[in-house]
Amino acid sequence: MQYWIPASLVASLFISGCSLFPEDVIEQSKVETKPVAELKIPAGLMAAKKPAQFDIPPAPHAPVTEVELKSPMQVLALATNSRVEEEEKEARIWFERSEFTGELLPYLKQNLLDFGTEKQIEITPKGQDGLTYETGWVSRFEEEGFWFWKSQIEKEQSRFLIKLEPKTHGRSVGVKVQLLEHRFIDSDNKLSAIAQKREEVYFLNRLVDKIATVELAQIKLKKAQSRQITLTTGFDAEGNAAMLTGQSIDMAWSQLELLFEQNGFVVNDLNRTNYTFFLSYKEPDAGFWDSLWSSDEIIAVPLAAGDYQLVLAKSDVGTSLSWRDSSGKILSAEKVNALYQALVKIVRKNNIEL
Repeated sequence: MQYWIPASLVASLFISGCSLFPEDVIEQSKVETKPVAELKIPAGLMAAKKPAQFDIPPAPHAPVTEVELKSPMQVLALATNSRVEEEEKEARIWFERSEFTGELLPYLKQNLLDFGTEKQIEITPKGQDGLTYETGWVSRFEEEGFWFWKSQIEKEQSRFLIKLEPKTHGRSVGVKVQLLEHRFIDSDNKLSAIAQKREEVYFLNRLVDKIATVELAQIKLKKAQSRQITLTTGFDAEGNAAMLTGQSIDMAWSQLELLFEQNGFVVNDLNRTNYTFFLSYKEPDAGFWDSLWSSDEIIAVPLAAGDYQLVLAKSDVGTSLSWRDSSGKILSAEKVNALYQALVKIVRKNNIEL
């Protein structure tokens, strides 16, 4: 039996030798292709018509042109009030008036000039209507070298024409970019039609990104201004000292979860049915690296390190927040008032709606 296994292994190797040693395979002869003879039409019958629109004309001496393998550029509607029309052939994007833009045309003009100032691009108005602008030379750079010897080398320059196309009702304005001039720094090459469109779209996308950034800052500012801190001190239904907020109990519950994060509180357990948080508090300690890199103020809460309970209940004004120690005893009015002063600072710092 012990000789049978090696013997069978050797036999299998010989059988599969053609797959184990591909260099020993005999080279197969090339398959000869035979041309198909023309279809013979019997006498008295007409040959079927052959469409010529699919015929490839012979071009034995046609020059071989280099194929551009770069991906096409697309206009990116990054701003919330921007859109690109289907089957658009030009480098154009449309903006709609919104609550953040006010009068749309002056808004776009100001953003265009701010974009030129920020990117150090000369932008000059042309014409009497104030809807056409020309740029100075916009440089494109490429990084060369490696490590400490990297440097930005100027490779090409372009000039663009920017047209603002407002609709008659004034609620929509198109922004179109056209390439006026282009030149390579170290060669006399010319841009292809595809490369020209890519340059126009690239410049337009940079402008749209500027407008989207301004819009995002306005949205954040308005959202921060709309937050109102309704948290105050008062009494719960049993007449005990508590905090009161105008938020609903479910909204207050979700916002308190944000308040506990990174402010010294740890949620050990919670009871969603009774709206109770079981907390541990320890004054946050800024580490060495935090003191170096972080500029945020650490807000200490006037609580001794230990375990606490926070019980939420519905009230006439919204929700009451009852602070208790680990045994369930309600904290005094003095402690609740001191705790309230610190929590208001945390709410403002973290933009919490409470």
